Amino acid sequence: LAMIIHYNQQENLELKEGITLNEFLQSKQLSREGVAVAVDEKIVKKADFDTFVLKDGMSVDVFNMVSGG
Repeated sequence: LAMIIHYNQQENLELKEGITLNEFLQSKQLSREGVAVAVDEKIVKKADFDTFVLKDGMSVDVFNMVSGG
């Protein structure tokens, strides 16, 4: 089965049901170390990425964390 999530307020993505946040990041070729993620406008802790399951209609915003000066 499939579900739709809203990604970075720009596009709707069709994903398989039951995908975790970490699996989603891997599918977008994003490293969990370099990003912060908000789901439905709430920040998700990195420690929860492996257990946080995305659900139909959720909004996922991924922010690249830039370090340096």
